[in-house]
Amino acid sequence: MSMAALEESLRAAGAPALIALCADRLELDEDDVAAATRRGLLLAAAGGDPAEGVAPGSRAALETAAELQAIGVGPRLTAELQAIAADRDAPVLAALAATIVDDQATALGLLASVLLMLETA
Repeated sequence: MSMAALEESLRAAGAPALIALCADRLELDEDDVAAATRRGLLLAAAGGDPAEGVAPGSRAALETAAELQAIGVGPRLTAELQAIAADRDAPVLAALAATIVDDQATALGLLASVLLMLETA
């Protein structure tokens, strides 16, 4: 396994947990989140198995991410990732946040996927 492959595996494994931490800190409006995830879950269900249709990059996650962006979550998520990336007391989280912070689309897609997964759990 190459270092690049290992780094990508670690990012894929840790990023959803980091984004879940950010979601807790963002104190998102429950009604806005419910509306965005409801539409995302309907898209996932239309595609077959909702549990499989909510992964990052899925149509449901992309549409939910667009909804979250429309209600202004993107800049808040970026600010939270920047704060974590600057946290010297949590170097592993800081390093992971630094790999995501400059890619708002990826961060929103991960947030959408996490929120959708929580709804299907």
